[in-house]
Amino acid sequence: MKIGKIIKRLREKKKLTQLDLANALRVSPQAVSKWERDENHPDINTLVKFARMMEVSTDHVLGVNEPGEEGFKASVLVSSMNDFAVKSTKMGTRQVAEWANAVFYHMTESILKYDGVPVKYIGDGFLCFFTGNGHAERALKASIDIRKCANTDALVIAINTGDIYLGTIGHPEHSSKDIYGDAVNRTFLMNEEASKKVKSGIILSKAAKDEIKGEYGFKKHTKVLVGRLNEKIDIYEISG
Repeated sequence: MKIGKIIKRLREKKKLTQLDLANALRVSPQAVSKWERDENHPDINTLVKFARMMEVSTDHVLGVNEPGEEGFKASVLVSSMNDFAVKSTKMGTRQVAEWANAVFYHMTESILKYDGVPVKYIGDGFLCFFTGNGHAERALKASIDIRKCANTDALVIAINTGDIYLGTIGHPEHSSKDIYGDAVNRTFLMNEEASKKVKSGIILSKAAKDEIKGEYGFKKHTKVLVGRLNEKIDIYEISG
């Protein structure tokens, strides 16, 4: 099988669009399209990143070997809206959906602007990831952009960095892409704590903050007890 067909098959198996894959690998959608048409091929560094994301070996992408089981490093972004359930009881069901869609639209545009990959919407929540060069800083920039455009102070965003697994979950006829791993779980739990303690609406784990090279103002919250994790961790609130 030609490399282009293998790339397309693996991408579609993960329920990723060409734009999703392009953002994750920091290339243009046109480049992905050319790969899949066998008009061009990814360079060796990009090939390695693609194989890791698809949890296969580079040999498999080249048509030689069977899949492996590797994850890849990424920055995970989880958002939620404070008092969403309370607010929704005071609105009609269609109004709630229209309001959520308006918020999610602007959030997703910000994620795509900084080459993030949207994963799923969960009630009032949103899950996505960033990988490749500067992934944590791009996640932070997207978060700042989201807070500027969201037109609500109820929005809370948590960012964490670590290894994740990207796969398709569910019945084959109804499956969708999802991400798993300790880094994902911790981001959700951090988001719960942020909704109680953080005024700016954006927090980062130490692992995510340590990846960021730019100059940002951070307020450190020392040894925050993450209840369901039963662990005290340092979190960093964006303050400027």
